[in-house]
Amino acid sequence: MRQLVAVVAALALALPGVALADGDPASDVLLSQDDFLPYAPPVSNRLETALKNELRVARTAGYPMKVALIESANDLGAYPNLLTEPQRYADLLVGELRLLNPHNDPSKAVHLLVVTGVGFGGSNLGDGVDKALAPIRIQANAQSDGLVQAAMQAVARIASANGHHVATPSEATGRLSSSHKSTSRHKSSPLVFAAPALLLFAALFVAGRVSARRGRVGSNDG
Repeated sequence: MRQLVAVVAALALALPGVALADGDPASDVLLSQDDFLPYAPPVSNRLETALKNELRVARTAGYPMKVALIESANDLGAYPNLLTEPQRYADLLVGELRLLNPHNDPSKAVHLLVVTGVGFGGSNLGDGVDKALAPIRIQANAQSDGLVQAAMQAVARIASANGHHVATPSEATGRLSSSHKSTSRHKSSPLVFAAPALLLFAALFVAGRVSARRGRVGSNDG
């Protein structure tokens, strides 16, 4: 039994990101980078690169933004019910990103944008955010790539509305096919967040079966 538990513990430690997992994948990813991309379908390399470059430009221009793209309930971890409520999810997510501003300094408040197939959510995006987002149409049938295009337009318009000019990348416009197949690198499945618990459950189940079998054998020997 001790050996079995030790093996399970070693496997759990080997899984990436498990130590930080709190049921919301985006909150962990956005602590160390400016974008959280959907698990599936993966974003195309071309659009992913364009978004990352734009976010670097925005940061250099003095208006750093965190962007979470949510394509399906799998991207929400423990909060799948918020898939059609981007503003509620943004409110939850910005609370989990408070580690980025532990002293609640208004000048360091996180500029957060959430993009889903049904619309936008956000926090600390300025008084002109509604006007900035109004012209943007999300190509929901293009799935993850459609979200990226909308995000790139939104980042440029929001940053510029707050006095930090950021140009809209050329990749942010153009019709995308709903059958588009992405060639982006594979991302870890959200199941990785539950893997340690599943492994421990399996180990305990096996150990219980072994103990029960030994008990029956002992009774028969008696």
